[in-house]
Amino acid sequence: MQRYMPYIAFPMVLLGGLWICSSLFGPLENPALAPFVVILAWAIPWMIFLEWWTPYREAWSRNHGDVKTDVIYLLLIQSLWPRLLSAFWITALASATIWCSQNLQFFDGQSWPHHWPLALQLVLALLLAEFGRYWVHRWAHEVSFLWRFHAVHHSVERLYWLNAARFHPVEKILLHIPETLPFILLGANAEVLALYFVTTGIHGLFQHSNIKLKLGPFNYVFAMAELHRFHHSKVIRESNSNYGNNLIIWDLVFGTFYWPKRREVGDIGLLNPEYPKSFLHQCLAPFHKAKLDKPADYASNPEKYQQSEQSLSRTQ
Repeated sequence: MQRYMPYIAFPMVLLGGLWICSSLFGPLENPALAPFVVILAWAIPWMIFLEWWTPYREAWSRNHGDVKTDVIYLLLIQSLWPRLLSAFWITALASATIWCSQNLQFFDGQSWPHHWPLALQLVLALLLAEFGRYWVHRWAHEVSFLWRFHAVHHSVERLYWLNAARFHPVEKILLHIPETLPFILLGANAEVLALYFVTTGIHGLFQHSNIKLKLGPFNYVFAMAELHRFHHSKVIRESNSNYGNNLIIWDLVFGTFYWPKRREVGDIGLLNPEYPKSFLHQCLAPFHKAKLDKPADYASNPEKYQQSEQSLSRTQ
């Protein structure tokens, strides 16, 4: 059974999570609660078991002193922070919806294809959200100011399921916009949003997991761990690729797809060994003047950093 798990683990947990989520729509008064139940009671137990049973890299199974920090990110940034912002966010979205309905015919809050099968509505939701997430993520690597916040996510020195939660609170706001605004403006229902957040939650856990995963040709569909590990590489040309959150389609379209099939990723994380480790100091780090680890002008001037990259590659 263990030999087949790299191929079936992700689809098994994802499809099971979607089924559980849809089954909860009746019993739960508020469908928005379903993703929390699925992630906590279904997905996370699977992640803990699979990382123990079939780890991708043994060295990543050991505690690097990062668990406490990642738990704080999970509780504060992924759980509490969205609740604190919800009142402001709902008001802002309502205002945006009213303005768009009065000035933009298509974004009238009633254009969502509710008559489609729920599975097709989920695919549409993923495609719409992925486009905005792709560009926010890409700009976070190419714009110096945004990179200061995104560097927090790249500060991890190993990949395991819990550091999927490591995002600066400012970046969390920026990433939340393309994940909610299109659905509100088009009038998507709560069930579609619940299925979307189950998908992105489970995918994010696997994407950052220390689990042996082999998706084969499905790596041209999902932005899964085999691709995302290179996105966390210390080598800049590797890190500035595979920006997809759930799907890899926009990386294929815009030329940022990267998959060297015959080798594994080397060291991951930031180049600066003095980058802060604690939650509080990482939240403050973007506001301190410091040398950027992966300069924002790399995309337009890669020759400037070619020599240092070659040196880093030789050490891996």
